[in-house]
Amino acid sequence: MDTELLEGIYNRDSRVVKHIMDMVWQPVKEYVLANSGNKHDAMNLIQEGILSIYSRHEKPQLSCSFTTYFYSICKNMWLNELRRKKKVNEVVVEFDCMIQENEIAEKQLYEKRRQLYLRYFSQIGKVCQDVLRLMSKGFSNEDITVELAFSSVQYTKNRKSTCNKRLVELIKNDPEYKELRYGL
Repeated sequence: MDTELLEGIYNRDSRVVKHIMDMVWQPVKEYVLANSGNKHDAMNLIQEGILSIYSRHEKPQLSCSFTTYFYSICKNMWLNELRRKKKVNEVVVEFDCMIQENEIAEKQLYEKRRQLYLRYFSQIGKVCQDVLRLMSKGFSNEDITVELAFSSVQYTKNRKSTCNKRLVELIKNDPEYKELRYGL
């Protein structure tokens, strides 16, 4: 009987395949339902089990009943599917956690850098603060000259350079600078 079932699969005998599906449906369905699956998964598993037998180059030599053999094929395939799903889920969760950790670290680093900048920005003179503030808003040298009533565009350029150098020098001399520069 078992060899007839194997022959039926290899000969694509639809009656034999239907008989096999009827024989193994209940135990495979119960196993899949008990292990995070549903009826649709069980039906797919049975079909894949039949295809796996059919696609072998040599007919298997059975040392047990066909039902036991087929059930073990389905069980192994389902365990592999569960492992694959678990790995995918673990990778997604790990990736999400890594992204969240990176975002938090970047925000903390940005905030520390901002605090360092503001600490020294407040220490430079009012005129330098005004020049750098206008510069950061995208004002041209000509606009800054008019806004701050400087004597010339060249004076504005010199003042921007001097103020910027002073601010950078103060920041670089801070002990936290290296740590924040490289994001350690």
